[in-house]
Amino acid sequence: MTSLFSSMRLLRSSGVPPLRARLFEQSSERTTGCSRASCHTKSFSTTSSAKYQRSTPRSTVSPSTLPPSRGVQGNSALKPPLTKHTTLYDSDLDATIVIHPDTVSIVSPSNCIHRPFHFDHVWLRDACTEQGASLQLGSGQKVFHTSDVPIPQYGFGLLDANATPRLVDAPNGRSLELTFEMSHGVLNAFSATFAAPAAPPILPNTPHISRIPIALLLDHASPQRYAASHFDIGAVASSWEGADLTAFPSSSPPLSSSEVKSSRFDQQAATSRPARVDWTTLNPHNAVNDFAVDQVNAHRALAEALMRDGLAFVTGLPIDTTGSQPRADGDSCSLARLAETLGEIRHTFYGPLWDVRSLGSGSRNIAYTNVDLGFHMDLCYFQNPPRFQFLHMLKCKVRGGESIFVDAYKVAEYMWQHHRELWQVLAEVPVGFHYNNDGYHYRYTHPTFEVAGPTSGHWGPAESTDAERMPRLIAVNYSPPFQSPLPLTTPRMQSPAERRKFYEALKTFADLTHDPKFKYERMLGDGECVIFDNRRVLHSRKGFEWDEKEEEEGGQVKRWLKGCYVDGDAIWSKYRVLVAQAGASARSAASTQ
Repeated sequence: MTSLFSSMRLLRSSGVPPLRARLFEQSSERTTGCSRASCHTKSFSTTSSAKYQRSTPRSTVSPSTLPPSRGVQGNSALKPPLTKHTTLYDSDLDATIVIHPDTVSIVSPSNCIHRPFHFDHVWLRDACTEQGASLQLGSGQKVFHTSDVPIPQYGFGLLDANATPRLVDAPNGRSLELTFEMSHGVLNAFSATFAAPAAPPILPNTPHISRIPIALLLDHASPQRYAASHFDIGAVASSWEGADLTAFPSSSPPLSSSEVKSSRFDQQAATSRPARVDWTTLNPHNAVNDFAVDQVNAHRALAEALMRDGLAFVTGLPIDTTGSQPRADGDSCSLARLAETLGEIRHTFYGPLWDVRSLGSGSRNIAYTNVDLGFHMDLCYFQNPPRFQFLHMLKCKVRGGESIFVDAYKVAEYMWQHHRELWQVLAEVPVGFHYNNDGYHYRYTHPTFEVAGPTSGHWGPAESTDAERMPRLIAVNYSPPFQSPLPLTTPRMQSPAERRKFYEALKTFADLTHDPKFKYERMLGDGECVIFDNRRVLHSRKGFEWDEKEEEEGGQVKRWLKGCYVDGDAIWSKYRVLVAQAGASARSAASTQ
Protein backbone atom coordinates (compact mmCIF):
# COMPACT_ATOMS: atom_id res chain seq x y z
CA MET A 1 0.00 0.00 0.00
CA THR A 2 2.93 2.35 0.55
CA SER A 3 3.55 2.68 -3.16
CA LEU A 4 -0.10 3.48 -3.76
CA PHE A 5 -0.12 6.26 -1.18
CA SER A 6 3.18 7.64 -2.44
CA SER A 7 1.93 7.64 -5.99
CA MET A 8 -1.28 9.43 -5.12
CA ARG A 9 0.63 12.10 -3.22
CA LEU A 10 2.93 12.63 -6.17
CA LEU A 11 0.02 12.93 -8.55
CA ARG A 12 -1.56 15.59 -6.40
CA SER A 13 1.59 17.57 -5.73
CA SER A 14 2.23 17.79 -9.47
CA GLY A 15 -1.23 19.09 -10.19
CA VAL A 16 -2.44 15.86 -11.77
CA PRO A 17 -6.07 15.20 -10.83
CA PRO A 18 -7.11 11.99 -9.04
CA LEU A 19 -7.86 8.93 -11.09
CA ARG A 20 -11.31 8.05 -12.24
CA ALA A 21 -12.92 6.22 -9.39
CA ARG A 22 -15.42 3.92 -10.91
CA LEU A 23 -13.38 1.40 -12.84
CA PHE A 24 -16.28 -0.93 -13.62
CA GLU A 25 -16.20 -0.16 -17.34
CA GLN A 26 -13.09 -1.12 -19.25
CA SER A 27 -11.92 1.59 -21.60
CA SER A 28 -9.33 1.58 -24.30
CA GLU A 29 -7.76 4.76 -22.97
CA ARG A 30 -6.70 2.92 -19.80
CA THR A 31 -4.55 0.38 -21.59
CA THR A 32 -3.86 1.46 -25.16
CA GLY A 33 -3.25 5.18 -25.04
CA CYS A 34 -5.86 7.89 -25.26
CA SER A 35 -7.04 10.97 -27.01
CA ARG A 36 -5.53 14.22 -25.81
CA ALA A 37 -8.81 15.17 -24.16
CA SER A 38 -8.89 12.08 -21.96
CA CYS A 39 -5.42 12.52 -20.48
CA HIS A 40 -4.62 13.77 -17.01
CA THR A 41 -4.20 17.30 -18.37
CA LYS A 42 -7.95 17.87 -18.37
CA SER A 43 -9.87 19.43 -15.51
CA PHE A 44 -11.37 17.32 -12.76
CA SER A 45 -14.85 17.36 -11.27
CA THR A 46 -15.97 15.33 -8.31
CA THR A 47 -19.25 13.59 -7.80
CA SER A 48 -22.30 15.73 -7.21
CA SER A 49 -22.87 14.23 -3.77
CA ALA A 50 -21.47 16.71 -1.25
CA LYS A 51 -20.74 13.91 1.17
CA TYR A 52 -18.07 12.49 -1.11
CA GLN A 53 -16.42 15.71 -2.35
CA ARG A 54 -12.92 16.47 -1.15
CA SER A 55 -10.34 18.96 -2.27
CA THR A 56 -6.84 18.14 -3.45
CA PRO A 57 -4.79 21.32 -3.00
CA ARG A 58 -1.28 21.60 -4.37
CA SER A 59 1.55 21.28 -1.91
CA THR A 60 2.61 24.66 -0.54
CA VAL A 61 5.36 23.60 1.85
CA SER A 62 8.17 26.15 1.96
CA PRO A 63 11.83 25.13 2.22
CA SER A 64 12.08 26.53 5.73
CA THR A 65 9.41 24.16 6.99
CA LEU A 66 11.16 21.01 5.83
CA PRO A 67 12.50 18.96 8.74
CA PRO A 68 16.28 18.58 8.92
CA SER A 69 17.59 15.23 7.71
CA ARG A 70 20.75 13.29 8.41
CA GLY A 71 23.58 14.52 6.17
CA VAL A 72 21.50 17.15 4.41
CA GLN A 73 20.72 19.69 7.09
CA GLY A 74 22.15 22.63 5.16
CA ASN A 75 23.73 23.63 1.91
CA SER A 76 27.20 23.01 3.34
CA ALA A 77 26.40 19.32 3.64
CA LEU A 78 25.56 19.07 -0.03
CA LYS A 79 27.69 19.11 -3.11
CA PRO A 80 26.54 21.53 -5.81
CA PRO A 81 23.61 20.13 -7.76
CA LEU A 82 23.80 19.04 -11.35
CA THR A 83 24.36 22.11 -13.51
CA LYS A 84 23.20 20.73 -16.84
CA HIS A 85 20.27 18.68 -18.01
CA THR A 86 20.77 15.25 -19.54
CA THR A 87 18.15 14.07 -22.02
CA LEU A 88 17.63 10.38 -22.78
CA TYR A 89 15.17 8.77 -25.19
CA ASP A 90 13.88 5.22 -25.53
CA SER A 91 12.08 4.66 -28.82
CA ASP A 92 10.56 1.29 -27.89
CA LEU A 93 8.74 2.78 -24.90
CA ASP A 94 8.32 6.24 -26.43
CA ALA A 95 9.85 7.81 -23.33
CA THR A 96 11.85 11.03 -23.16
CA ILE A 97 13.66 11.31 -19.83
CA VAL A 98 15.33 14.52 -18.64
CA ILE A 99 17.67 14.64 -15.64
CA HIS A 100 17.14 17.90 -13.71
CA PRO A 101 19.13 19.14 -10.69
CA ASP A 102 16.60 17.78 -8.18
CA THR A 103 14.14 15.71 -10.24
CA VAL A 104 13.88 13.34 -13.17
CA SER A 105 11.08 14.05 -15.64
CA ILE A 106 9.46 11.81 -18.21
CA VAL A 107 7.27 12.49 -21.25
CA SER A 108 5.55 9.76 -23.27
CA PRO A 109 2.72 10.85 -25.59
CA SER A 110 1.70 7.27 -26.39
CA ASN A 111 1.14 6.74 -22.64
CA CYS A 112 -0.89 9.95 -22.21
CA ILE A 113 2.05 11.79 -20.59
CA HIS A 114 2.14 14.96 -22.69
CA ARG A 115 3.69 17.23 -20.09
CA PRO A 116 6.84 16.44 -18.10
CA PHE A 117 6.03 14.41 -15.00
CA HIS A 118 8.69 14.95 -12.33
CA PHE A 119 10.00 12.29 -9.94
CA ASP A 120 11.89 13.65 -6.94
CA HIS A 121 15.12 11.98 -5.87
CA VAL A 122 13.68 10.66 -2.60
CA TRP A 123 10.96 8.79 -4.48
CA LEU A 124 13.47 7.41 -6.98
CA ARG A 125 15.80 6.15 -4.25
CA ASP A 126 12.89 4.68 -2.31
CA ALA A 127 11.63 2.88 -5.44
CA CYS A 128 14.98 1.24 -6.13
CA THR A 129 14.67 -2.42 -7.07
CA GLU A 130 18.34 -3.41 -6.68
CA GLN A 131 18.80 -6.75 -4.94
CA GLY A 132 21.06 -6.58 -1.91
CA ALA A 133 21.39 -2.82 -1.53
CA SER A 134 17.66 -2.05 -1.52
CA LEU A 135 15.86 -5.38 -1.56
CA GLN A 136 16.80 -8.44 0.45
CA LEU A 137 18.18 -11.26 -1.63
CA GLY A 138 15.65 -14.05 -1.89
CA SER A 139 12.63 -12.40 -0.27
CA GLY A 140 12.71 -9.24 -2.39
CA GLN A 141 11.60 -7.16 0.60
CA LYS A 142 12.90 -3.66 1.29
CA VAL A 143 15.85 -3.41 3.68
CA PHE A 144 15.25 0.24 4.57
CA HIS A 145 12.37 2.58 5.31
CA THR A 146 11.16 5.49 3.21
CA SER A 147 11.98 7.71 6.18
CA ASP A 148 15.63 6.57 5.98
CA VAL A 149 16.18 8.33 2.64
CA PRO A 150 17.78 11.78 3.14
CA ILE A 151 15.50 14.71 2.30
CA PRO A 152 17.38 17.40 0.35
CA GLN A 153 16.58 21.07 0.49
CA TYR A 154 14.86 22.64 -2.49
CA GLY A 155 17.15 23.03 -5.46
CA PHE A 156 19.48 20.27 -4.32
CA GLY A 157 19.36 16.60 -5.14
CA LEU A 158 20.78 13.23 -4.16
CA LEU A 159 22.41 12.22 -7.45
CA ASP A 160 26.15 12.13 -8.01
CA ALA A 161 27.03 15.12 -10.21
CA ASN A 162 30.06 13.29 -11.58
CA ALA A 163 28.13 10.24 -12.86
CA THR A 164 26.17 10.39 -16.10
CA PRO A 165 22.70 8.80 -16.03
CA ARG A 166 22.06 6.37 -18.88
CA LEU A 167 19.61 3.84 -20.26
CA VAL A 168 20.59 0.20 -19.79
CA ASP A 169 19.18 -3.28 -20.28
CA ALA A 170 18.51 -4.90 -16.89
CA PRO A 171 16.76 -8.05 -15.62
CA ASN A 172 13.59 -6.00 -15.09
CA GLY A 173 13.67 -4.60 -18.62
CA ARG A 174 14.91 -1.36 -20.10
CA SER A 175 15.96 0.78 -17.14
CA LEU A 176 17.26 4.19 -16.13
CA GLU A 177 20.60 3.92 -14.35
CA LEU A 178 21.11 6.58 -11.68
CA THR A 179 24.08 7.03 -9.35
CA PHE A 180 23.36 8.46 -5.90
CA GLU A 181 26.01 10.46 -4.06
CA MET A 182 27.86 8.35 -1.50
CA SER A 183 27.40 10.98 1.22
CA HIS A 184 23.63 10.57 0.87
CA GLY A 185 23.70 6.84 1.59
CA VAL A 186 20.67 5.15 3.12
CA LEU A 187 21.04 3.63 6.59
CA ASN A 188 18.26 1.66 8.25
CA ALA A 189 17.41 3.77 11.31
CA PHE A 190 15.98 0.82 13.24
CA SER A 191 19.18 -1.19 12.80
CA ALA A 192 21.29 1.84 13.65
CA THR A 193 19.34 2.25 16.90
CA PHE A 194 18.96 -1.33 18.06
CA ALA A 195 21.80 -3.30 16.45
CA ALA A 196 24.26 -5.12 18.67
CA PRO A 197 27.27 -2.93 19.58
CA ALA A 198 29.62 -5.51 18.09
CA ALA A 199 27.99 -5.30 14.66
CA PRO A 200 26.67 -1.78 14.07
CA PRO A 201 25.38 -1.00 10.57
CA ILE A 202 27.59 1.32 8.55
CA LEU A 203 26.93 3.60 5.62
CA PRO A 204 28.07 2.28 2.23
CA ASN A 205 31.49 3.47 1.14
CA THR A 206 30.60 3.63 -2.55
CA PRO A 207 27.92 5.51 -4.48
CA HIS A 208 24.65 3.66 -4.82
CA ILE A 209 23.56 2.72 -8.34
CA SER A 210 19.87 2.20 -9.07
CA ARG A 211 18.52 0.69 -12.26
CA ILE A 212 14.88 1.73 -12.26
CA PRO A 213 12.68 0.12 -14.93
CA ILE A 214 11.28 2.69 -17.33
CA ALA A 215 7.99 0.77 -17.22
CA LEU A 216 7.83 1.49 -13.48
CA LEU A 217 8.26 5.21 -14.14
CA LEU A 218 5.58 5.14 -16.82
CA ASP A 219 3.20 3.25 -14.53
CA HIS A 220 3.48 5.96 -11.88
CA ALA A 221 3.46 8.94 -14.24
CA SER A 222 0.38 7.88 -16.22
CA PRO A 223 -2.96 7.57 -14.40
CA GLN A 224 -4.14 5.22 -17.13
CA ARG A 225 -1.18 2.86 -16.73
CA TYR A 226 -1.36 3.07 -12.95
CA ALA A 227 -5.03 2.12 -13.06
CA ALA A 228 -4.28 -0.84 -15.33
CA SER A 229 -1.45 -2.11 -13.13
CA HIS A 230 -2.78 -1.34 -9.63
CA PHE A 231 -6.56 -1.04 -9.82
CA ASP A 232 -6.84 -4.24 -11.84
CA ILE A 233 -9.65 -5.79 -9.82
CA GLY A 234 -12.02 -2.84 -10.11
CA ALA A 235 -11.22 -2.47 -13.79
CA VAL A 236 -12.63 -5.93 -14.51
CA ALA A 237 -15.89 -5.71 -12.54
CA SER A 238 -19.13 -5.28 -14.48
CA SER A 239 -22.52 -5.22 -12.78
CA TRP A 240 -25.41 -7.25 -14.18
CA GLU A 241 -29.16 -7.77 -14.28
CA GLY A 242 -30.76 -11.17 -14.63
CA ALA A 243 -31.16 -10.75 -18.39
CA ASP A 244 -27.41 -10.28 -18.76
CA LEU A 245 -26.85 -13.86 -17.60
CA THR A 246 -28.00 -16.83 -19.63
CA ALA A 247 -29.47 -20.14 -18.54
CA PHE A 248 -27.44 -23.24 -19.26
CA PRO A 249 -28.43 -26.92 -19.29
CA SER A 250 -27.75 -29.23 -16.41
CA SER A 251 -24.43 -30.97 -16.61
CA SER A 252 -23.93 -34.73 -16.75
CA PRO A 253 -23.70 -36.59 -13.44
CA PRO A 254 -20.22 -36.12 -11.98
CA LEU A 255 -17.64 -38.86 -12.18
CA SER A 256 -16.06 -40.31 -9.08
CA SER A 257 -12.81 -38.73 -7.95
CA SER A 258 -10.77 -41.66 -9.24
CA GLU A 259 -12.37 -41.51 -12.69
CA VAL A 260 -11.83 -37.82 -13.40
CA LYS A 261 -9.47 -37.19 -16.30
CA SER A 262 -8.23 -34.01 -17.88
CA SER A 263 -10.26 -32.45 -20.67
CA ARG A 264 -9.92 -29.60 -23.10
CA PHE A 265 -10.78 -26.06 -22.07
CA ASP A 266 -14.22 -24.89 -23.24
CA GLN A 267 -13.52 -21.22 -23.86
CA GLN A 268 -17.05 -20.38 -24.96
CA ALA A 269 -18.59 -21.66 -21.73
CA ALA A 270 -15.84 -20.11 -19.59
CA THR A 271 -16.27 -16.65 -21.10
CA SER A 272 -20.08 -16.71 -21.02
CA ARG A 273 -22.12 -14.91 -18.38
CA PRO A 274 -22.27 -16.68 -16.03
CA ALA A 275 -19.01 -18.49 -16.63
CA ARG A 276 -18.97 -22.28 -16.45
CA VAL A 277 -15.76 -24.26 -16.10
CA ASP A 278 -15.65 -28.04 -15.82
CA TRP A 279 -13.64 -29.64 -13.03
CA THR A 280 -11.91 -31.95 -15.50
CA THR A 281 -10.16 -28.86 -16.87
CA LEU A 282 -9.26 -27.45 -13.45
CA ASN A 283 -8.28 -30.65 -11.63
CA PRO A 284 -4.61 -30.26 -10.62
CA HIS A 285 -4.08 -33.97 -9.94
CA ASN A 286 -4.87 -35.05 -13.47
CA ALA A 287 -3.04 -32.32 -15.37
CA VAL A 288 -0.44 -33.52 -17.85
CA ASN A 289 1.74 -31.58 -20.22
CA ASP A 290 -0.75 -31.74 -23.07
CA PHE A 291 -3.37 -30.11 -20.85
CA ALA A 292 -1.19 -27.69 -18.89
CA VAL A 293 -2.14 -24.68 -21.03
CA ASP A 294 -5.83 -25.62 -20.83
CA GLN A 295 -5.60 -25.80 -17.06
CA VAL A 296 -4.01 -22.33 -16.78
CA ASN A 297 -6.60 -20.86 -19.15
CA ALA A 298 -9.43 -22.45 -17.18
CA HIS A 299 -8.19 -21.04 -13.87
CA ARG A 300 -7.72 -17.62 -15.38
CA ALA A 301 -11.20 -17.61 -16.92
CA LEU A 302 -12.73 -18.66 -13.60
CA ALA A 303 -10.84 -16.02 -11.62
CA GLU A 304 -11.68 -13.33 -14.17
CA ALA A 305 -15.37 -14.24 -14.09
CA LEU A 306 -15.35 -13.82 -10.31
CA MET A 307 -13.77 -10.38 -10.72
CA ARG A 308 -16.17 -9.39 -13.49
CA ASP A 309 -19.52 -10.81 -12.37
CA GLY A 310 -18.94 -11.97 -8.82
CA LEU A 311 -20.59 -15.22 -9.90
CA ALA A 312 -19.35 -18.38 -11.64
CA PHE A 313 -20.06 -22.10 -11.77
CA VAL A 314 -17.86 -25.19 -11.74
CA THR A 315 -19.49 -28.33 -13.13
CA GLY A 316 -18.65 -31.99 -12.77
CA LEU A 317 -17.16 -31.70 -9.28
CA PRO A 318 -17.14 -35.24 -7.76
CA ILE A 319 -19.54 -35.90 -4.91
CA ASP A 320 -18.04 -39.12 -3.53
CA THR A 321 -15.64 -37.43 -1.08
CA THR A 322 -17.48 -35.51 1.61
CA GLY A 323 -15.07 -34.92 4.49
CA SER A 324 -14.99 -31.53 6.20
CA GLN A 325 -11.26 -31.24 6.85
CA PRO A 326 -8.70 -30.42 4.13
CA ARG A 327 -5.95 -33.07 4.09
CA ALA A 328 -2.28 -32.59 3.34
CA ASP A 329 -2.08 -35.91 1.49
CA GLY A 330 -4.22 -34.51 -1.31
CA ASP A 331 -7.18 -36.79 -0.54
CA SER A 332 -9.43 -33.95 0.61
CA CYS A 333 -13.03 -33.62 -0.47
CA SER A 334 -13.54 -32.25 -3.96
CA LEU A 335 -14.69 -28.84 -2.75
CA ALA A 336 -11.49 -28.34 -0.75
CA ARG A 337 -9.39 -29.28 -3.76
CA LEU A 338 -11.28 -26.80 -5.94
CA ALA A 339 -11.06 -23.95 -3.42
CA GLU A 340 -7.36 -24.51 -2.85
CA THR A 341 -6.63 -24.10 -6.56
CA LEU A 342 -7.78 -20.49 -6.15
CA GLY A 343 -6.60 -19.61 -2.65
CA GLU A 344 -6.39 -20.59 0.99
CA ILE A 345 -9.61 -21.73 2.66
CA ARG A 346 -10.70 -19.32 5.38
CA HIS A 347 -11.52 -20.93 8.71
CA THR A 348 -14.48 -19.58 10.67
CA PHE A 349 -16.36 -20.90 13.69
CA TYR A 350 -18.13 -23.18 11.20
CA GLY A 351 -14.76 -24.80 10.46
CA PRO A 352 -12.78 -24.84 7.22
CA LEU A 353 -15.65 -26.56 5.40
CA TRP A 354 -19.23 -26.90 6.47
CA ASP A 355 -22.40 -28.73 5.48
CA VAL A 356 -25.82 -27.32 4.65
CA ARG A 357 -28.28 -30.09 5.44
CA SER A 358 -31.85 -29.81 6.60
CA LEU A 359 -31.85 -30.42 10.34
CA GLY A 360 -35.43 -29.40 11.05
CA SER A 361 -36.22 -28.27 14.60
CA GLY A 362 -32.67 -29.04 15.76
CA SER A 363 -31.17 -26.38 13.50
CA ARG A 364 -29.25 -23.42 14.92
CA ASN A 365 -29.26 -21.67 11.54
CA ILE A 366 -32.22 -20.96 9.28
CA ALA A 367 -30.17 -22.19 6.31
CA TYR A 368 -30.40 -25.71 7.75
CA THR A 369 -34.17 -25.85 7.39
CA ASN A 370 -36.40 -26.27 4.32
CA VAL A 371 -38.14 -22.88 4.51
CA ASP A 372 -37.57 -19.95 2.18
CA LEU A 373 -34.23 -18.31 2.81
CA GLY A 374 -34.34 -14.66 1.72
CA PHE A 375 -31.60 -12.56 0.20
CA HIS A 376 -28.63 -12.12 2.47
CA MET A 377 -24.85 -12.12 2.77
CA ASP A 378 -22.92 -14.36 5.13
CA LEU A 379 -21.16 -13.30 8.32
CA CYS A 380 -21.96 -9.58 8.18
CA TYR A 381 -21.39 -9.63 11.94
CA PHE A 382 -17.66 -10.01 11.22
CA GLN A 383 -15.42 -6.98 10.87
CA ASN A 384 -14.16 -8.48 7.62
CA PRO A 385 -16.74 -10.92 6.22
CA PRO A 386 -15.41 -13.53 3.79
CA ARG A 387 -15.29 -12.29 0.23
CA PHE A 388 -15.95 -15.42 -1.80
CA GLN A 389 -18.26 -18.29 -0.94
CA PHE A 390 -18.28 -21.77 -2.50
CA LEU A 391 -21.38 -23.99 -2.39
CA HIS A 392 -21.10 -27.52 -3.82
CA MET A 393 -24.30 -29.51 -4.37
CA LEU A 394 -23.68 -33.06 -3.17
CA LYS A 395 -27.27 -34.27 -3.34
CA CYS A 396 -30.54 -32.73 -4.44
CA LYS A 397 -33.48 -35.15 -4.15
CA VAL A 398 -36.19 -32.65 -3.21
CA ARG A 399 -38.80 -30.59 -5.02
CA GLY A 400 -37.92 -26.90 -5.02
CA GLY A 401 -34.90 -25.29 -3.42
CA GLU A 402 -33.83 -23.16 -6.40
CA SER A 403 -30.98 -20.72 -5.73
CA ILE A 404 -31.49 -17.04 -6.59
CA PHE A 405 -28.72 -14.46 -6.94
CA VAL A 406 -28.87 -10.66 -7.25
CA ASP A 407 -26.01 -8.29 -8.02
CA ALA A 408 -26.37 -5.74 -5.21
CA TYR A 409 -24.03 -3.36 -7.05
CA LYS A 410 -26.56 -3.18 -9.88
CA VAL A 411 -29.36 -2.46 -7.42
CA ALA A 412 -27.22 0.26 -5.83
CA GLU A 413 -26.62 1.80 -9.26
CA TYR A 414 -30.36 1.89 -9.86
CA MET A 415 -30.92 3.65 -6.54
CA TRP A 416 -28.17 6.15 -7.36
CA GLN A 417 -29.92 6.97 -10.63
CA HIS A 418 -33.51 7.07 -9.37
CA HIS A 419 -33.40 7.51 -5.56
CA ARG A 420 -30.17 9.38 -4.90
CA GLU A 421 -31.14 10.80 -1.52
CA LEU A 422 -32.07 7.33 -0.29
CA TRP A 423 -28.84 5.92 -1.72
CA GLN A 424 -26.88 8.39 0.39
CA VAL A 425 -28.83 7.42 3.51
CA LEU A 426 -27.81 3.78 3.02
CA ALA A 427 -24.20 4.86 2.55
CA GLU A 428 -24.16 6.83 5.82
CA VAL A 429 -26.40 5.07 8.34
CA PRO A 430 -24.73 2.17 10.20
CA VAL A 431 -26.60 -1.10 10.57
CA GLY A 432 -25.75 -3.57 13.31
CA PHE A 433 -25.38 -7.32 12.78
CA HIS A 434 -24.91 -9.99 15.43
CA TYR A 435 -24.72 -13.71 16.11
CA ASN A 436 -25.22 -14.84 19.70
CA ASN A 437 -25.68 -18.59 19.76
CA ASP A 438 -24.01 -21.88 20.61
CA GLY A 439 -21.24 -20.30 22.68
CA TYR A 440 -20.37 -17.60 20.14
CA HIS A 441 -21.13 -13.89 20.24
CA TYR A 442 -20.15 -11.86 17.18
CA ARG A 443 -21.20 -8.29 16.54
CA TYR A 444 -20.23 -5.60 14.04
CA THR A 445 -21.72 -2.53 12.37
CA HIS A 446 -21.57 -1.68 8.65
CA PRO A 447 -23.37 0.73 6.33
CA THR A 448 -25.53 -0.97 3.73
CA PHE A 449 -23.51 0.65 0.93
CA GLU A 450 -19.82 0.66 1.83
CA VAL A 451 -18.08 3.39 -0.17
CA ALA A 452 -14.38 3.34 -0.99
CA GLY A 453 -12.28 5.41 1.39
CA PRO A 454 -10.02 8.22 0.12
CA THR A 455 -6.77 6.72 1.42
CA SER A 456 -7.10 2.94 1.35
CA GLY A 457 -7.94 0.11 -0.96
CA HIS A 458 -6.52 -1.17 -4.22
CA TRP A 459 -9.35 -0.07 -6.46
CA GLY A 460 -8.58 3.64 -6.58
CA PRO A 461 -10.26 6.68 -5.02
CA ALA A 462 -14.00 7.03 -4.64
CA GLU A 463 -14.46 10.16 -6.76
CA SER A 464 -15.46 10.13 -10.39
CA THR A 465 -14.82 12.57 -13.20
CA ASP A 466 -18.46 12.00 -14.13
CA ALA A 467 -20.75 13.79 -11.68
CA GLU A 468 -23.58 11.40 -12.54
CA ARG A 469 -21.63 8.24 -11.78
CA MET A 470 -22.12 6.45 -8.51
CA PRO A 471 -19.19 6.61 -6.06
CA ARG A 472 -17.36 3.33 -6.10
CA LEU A 473 -18.56 0.70 -3.64
CA ILE A 474 -16.24 -1.82 -2.06
CA ALA A 475 -19.04 -3.88 -0.53
CA VAL A 476 -22.73 -4.12 0.23
CA ASN A 477 -23.78 -5.33 3.69
CA TYR A 478 -27.23 -6.88 3.89
CA SER A 479 -28.28 -9.80 6.07
CA PRO A 480 -31.77 -9.40 7.61
CA PRO A 481 -31.68 -12.69 9.58
CA PHE A 482 -28.70 -11.44 11.57
CA GLN A 483 -29.58 -7.76 11.82
CA SER A 484 -29.55 -6.41 15.38
CA PRO A 485 -31.70 -3.51 16.67
CA LEU A 486 -30.74 -0.36 14.80
CA PRO A 487 -28.33 1.93 16.68
CA LEU A 488 -30.10 5.19 17.53
CA THR A 489 -27.16 7.27 18.76
CA THR A 490 -25.75 7.90 15.28
CA PRO A 491 -26.29 11.34 13.68
CA ARG A 492 -28.87 10.25 11.09
CA MET A 493 -30.98 8.08 13.42
CA GLN A 494 -31.68 10.31 16.42
CA SER A 495 -35.04 11.73 15.36
CA PRO A 496 -38.16 9.90 14.19
CA ALA A 497 -38.04 11.79 10.88
CA GLU A 498 -34.48 10.64 10.22
CA ARG A 499 -35.36 7.07 11.07
CA ARG A 500 -38.34 7.21 8.74
CA LYS A 501 -36.02 8.23 5.91
CA PHE A 502 -33.76 5.26 6.66
CA TYR A 503 -36.72 2.87 6.78
CA GLU A 504 -37.81 4.19 3.40
CA ALA A 505 -34.32 3.76 1.97
CA LEU A 506 -33.94 0.20 3.27
CA LYS A 507 -37.40 -0.75 2.00
CA THR A 508 -36.59 0.65 -1.43
CA PHE A 509 -33.45 -1.46 -1.57
CA ALA A 510 -35.27 -4.58 -0.37
CA ASP A 511 -38.11 -4.10 -2.86
CA LEU A 512 -35.63 -3.74 -5.72
CA THR A 513 -33.92 -7.00 -4.79
CA HIS A 514 -37.31 -8.69 -5.29
CA ASP A 515 -37.76 -7.16 -8.75
CA PRO A 516 -37.51 -10.07 -11.23
CA LYS A 517 -35.30 -8.06 -13.57
CA PHE A 518 -32.42 -8.18 -11.09
CA LYS A 519 -32.52 -11.90 -10.26
CA TYR A 520 -30.69 -14.90 -11.69
CA GLU A 521 -32.21 -18.23 -10.71
CA ARG A 522 -30.78 -21.73 -11.03
CA MET A 523 -31.48 -25.16 -9.64
CA LEU A 524 -28.09 -26.57 -8.72
CA GLY A 525 -27.60 -30.12 -9.89
CA ASP A 526 -25.47 -32.80 -8.29
CA GLY A 527 -21.80 -31.95 -8.77
CA GLU A 528 -22.36 -28.25 -9.50
CA CYS A 529 -20.51 -25.69 -7.43
CA VAL A 530 -21.46 -22.03 -7.42
CA ILE A 531 -18.84 -19.46 -6.41
CA PHE A 532 -19.94 -15.90 -5.66
CA ASP A 533 -18.71 -12.64 -4.18
CA ASN A 534 -20.27 -12.58 -0.71
CA ARG A 535 -19.66 -8.81 -0.38
CA ARG A 536 -21.46 -8.03 -3.64
CA VAL A 537 -23.90 -10.77 -4.68
CA LEU A 538 -26.98 -11.49 -2.58
CA HIS A 539 -27.91 -15.15 -2.43
CA SER A 540 -31.10 -16.89 -1.41
CA ARG A 541 -32.93 -20.19 -1.69
CA LYS A 542 -36.54 -21.07 -2.27
CA GLY A 543 -38.19 -23.43 0.17
CA PHE A 544 -38.45 -27.10 -0.76
CA GLU A 545 -40.60 -30.11 0.04
CA TRP A 546 -38.98 -32.22 2.70
CA ASP A 547 -40.27 -34.66 5.29
CA GLU A 548 -38.13 -34.49 8.42
CA LYS A 549 -39.56 -37.72 9.86
CA GLU A 550 -39.03 -39.63 6.60
CA GLU A 551 -35.40 -38.55 6.42
CA GLU A 552 -34.74 -39.52 10.03
CA GLU A 553 -36.26 -42.98 9.53
CA GLY A 554 -34.65 -43.64 6.16
CA GLY A 555 -31.25 -42.33 7.11
CA GLN A 556 -30.86 -40.69 3.70
CA VAL A 557 -30.11 -37.00 3.36
CA LYS A 558 -32.30 -35.52 0.62
CA ARG A 559 -30.54 -32.18 0.11
CA TRP A 560 -26.90 -31.63 0.97
CA LEU A 561 -24.47 -28.89 0.09
CA LYS A 562 -20.92 -28.40 1.28
CA GLY A 563 -19.52 -24.91 1.58
CA CYS A 564 -16.38 -22.94 2.35
CA TYR A 565 -14.99 -19.42 2.11
CA VAL A 566 -11.90 -17.97 0.45
CA ASP A 567 -10.81 -14.40 1.15
CA GLY A 568 -10.71 -11.88 -1.65
CA ASP A 569 -6.99 -11.24 -1.29
CA ALA A 570 -6.24 -14.88 -2.13
CA ILE A 571 -8.31 -14.95 -5.32
CA TRP A 572 -7.18 -11.48 -6.38
CA SER A 573 -3.60 -12.68 -5.97
CA LYS A 574 -4.32 -15.77 -8.06
CA TYR A 575 -5.89 -13.61 -10.75
CA ARG A 576 -2.87 -11.30 -10.94
CA VAL A 577 -0.44 -14.21 -11.15
CA LEU A 578 -2.45 -15.81 -13.96
CA VAL A 579 -2.67 -12.54 -15.89
CA ALA A 580 1.09 -12.04 -15.52
CA GLN A 581 1.72 -15.60 -16.71
CA ALA A 582 -0.46 -15.03 -19.75
CA GLY A 583 1.39 -11.81 -20.55
CA ALA A 584 4.77 -13.50 -20.20
CA SER A 585 3.66 -16.36 -22.46
CA ALA A 586 2.41 -13.91 -25.08
CA ARG A 587 5.69 -11.97 -25.04
CA SER A 588 7.68 -15.19 -25.27
CA ALA A 589 5.63 -16.36 -28.24
CA ALA A 590 6.04 -13.01 -29.97
CA SER A 591 9.81 -13.05 -29.49
CA THR A 592 10.14 -16.43 -31.21
CA GLN A 593 8.27 -15.35 -34.31
